[in-house]
Parts: sequence; C-alpha cells; structure tokens
Amino acid sequence: MPSEQTGSDREIAEFVQRWFDLLSEHAPVEELLPFVADEGLVMAFPERTLYSHADFVDWYAAVGVAFSDQSHTVEELTPHEDGTRIDLDVRVVWTAKSSADGVVSSFRINQKWQLERSTPGARPLIVDYRVGEPAAI
Repeated sequence: MPSEQTGSDREIAEFVQRWFDLLSEHAPVEELLPFVADEGLVMAFPERTLYSHADFVDWYAAVGVAFSDQSHTVEELTPHEDGTRIDLDVRVVWTAKSSADGVVSSFRINQKWQLERSTPGARPLIVDYRVGEPAAI
C-alpha cells in the first residue's frame, strides 16, 4: 500500500492483518466470527462456498483438522472505499502443513473482498470474500 495512507486505509489494513493473524494462529472461531456478516454472506473458497456463521464454523473446524502450522502473509492490499462499502484486492501467501502427510506447501492467492459498514465510520464486516485459485510457490 502507498506510504500515504488515509486513516480509513490504515484501519482496513489493520482489519485485514488481524483477520489473517487469527487464521494463522488458528484462534478460537469465536474470535473470527465478529469479522464476518451472518446474513448475506458469501465466502467462496476453491473447495466450498459459505453463506452464514454456521457454515464458517463448520469450514474452519475442517481446515483446522486438515492443516497445521499455517501462516498468512499479506503481500498486497488495495482498498477502494465508497461510503459504507469497501472493495479490497488482496494477495496473500498461505503456507501450511498437511495433517494427512506432513507436507508443507506454500501458495500465492489473489482474493477479492467486500466489506460493509452499517454506517460511515462503523467497524466493517466481511460480506463477500472470494478466494482465487492457489498458485504454488
């Protein structure tokens, strides 16, 4: 991101970084749910699309079983804010160890997010989260 960030850009960068930090730590799901809308949610991963908190809880548990030692490094973040909606282009490197065979893999992944605020200046929520195809690195 440019060095001359607005206050809103910093807030969004901190939101995104905190999200990925929690995923990397495999924090309790209760710490992640406040980032995600429960109604009107679309989280499209290559393996599954989620539409609610219940879907997210189920998906998160499955990922926690399938992978360990995860890390998420944000390489690029471009926000476009328009009133209460923020569109984000995110590029992240995800590294994880497969629980099935112990193999550690790293992937570069482009994502498109849409955050919504209930009112201008309110804390944003993820309402649309689309994960592109992972590219091995």
